[in-house]
Amino acid sequence: MESPQRQMNNKDGFLEIFGQGACIFPNYRRVFVFLGLLNAALFIIAVVLGVKCAKVKEGSFHVTHSAASQLISEIDFLRSNHSDVIEAEEEAKRALERAIKTHAQLKGQTEHQKVINDEYQKKIEALREEKTNLQSNISALEGTCGRCLPGWILLNLSCYFFSNTESPTVKNWPDSRKDCNRRGSDLIVIDNQEEQKFVSNTIDNVRSWYDVWQSGFWIGLTDTHTEGTWVWINNVTEVEQRYWMAGAPDDMGHKGEVCGIAVYSDDNPWKTRYDASCLERQRQWICEMLLN
Repeated sequence: MESPQRQMNNKDGFLEIFGQGACIFPNYRRVFVFLGLLNAALFIIAVVLGVKCAKVKEGSFHVTHSAASQLISEIDFLRSNHSDVIEAEEEAKRALERAIKTHAQLKGQTEHQKVINDEYQKKIEALREEKTNLQSNISALEGTCGRCLPGWILLNLSCYFFSNTESPTVKNWPDSRKDCNRRGSDLIVIDNQEEQKFVSNTIDNVRSWYDVWQSGFWIGLTDTHTEGTWVWINNVTEVEQRYWMAGAPDDMGHKGEVCGIAVYSDDNPWKTRYDASCLERQRQWICEMLLN
């Protein structure tokens, strides 16, 4: 046990400490009060800031939501327009295909029409040429009072056409007669001395060959029905034999030389005929047209 003295010392020390604490406690109270007020102020500030932040966030949310709504609307509008544009593009493609098809059809029709027009043009040109020829013939007839056509030679009451004055073409006897018929005439019938002399002299003037045998012209004389009996195409039998060349007619080689050819002879102008094959021999020809 502690001695009374020591206990007394401890008590005095406690009182001393307690007395000092009594002096310190008032300072702690002020600190506590100050901290409490500071906490209250901070709390109020925090509440105020929280409210303002909430308002700012709410405003920001509204702003963001409005902008987003506008953007969505614009996107929807663009999508709608894009669909319309795609549809319009498809329709334009279809219209283009229809136009191309129509163009191809029109092109085909145009080409077909051009062919038809060309044929009509050719026919028109042919008709014009025929019209010109007819007008020329009419003018010639009117100018000669119904006499010979251009290219024909007048003698008495007949017109004569020597084929080589128009073309160097040669034909056999039947084809030569067809050409005369096409011209409204027939192969020449020589039935008098004046006509014989006229034919001989004209052949001399128009012939392109000086060889007697090559420069001959078909005439309308044959012995087709009876060998040796020469008959003109007007059914008149040839009686005068003096116009045949020496040794003719002879039907050399029995080749069917049954058609007559007229030539010009330097040796004897009256000996101007010989016989030849109607089909095998090709010669010029003389047409005769009687005037009305």
